[in-house]
Amino acid sequence: MDEDGLPIVGSGIDLTKVPAIQQKRTVAFLNQFVVHTVQFLNRFSTVCEEKLSALSLRIQQIETTLNILDAKVCMCTDFNFEQ
Repeated sequence: MDEDGLPIVGSGIDLTKVPAIQQKRTVAFLNQFVVHTVQFLNRFSTVCEEKLSALSLRIQQIETTLNILDAKVCMCTDFNFEQ
């Protein structure tokens, strides 16, 4: 037995004589778990979508800048070859 007087191995209780947990209470706990899990996943999904959207916008800006720089480089090299 431990310091609280409870057996360390097994409870020594005949579980066939213990009344079952109320089904309504079990369903309520399960529903609460599902609701909280779904709320978390929805928030997580929203945050991920926002971050991906911001990243996509930044990539588009970088591509545009790169195209402008590429055009400027082409203009400079074309100009130098003509001289």
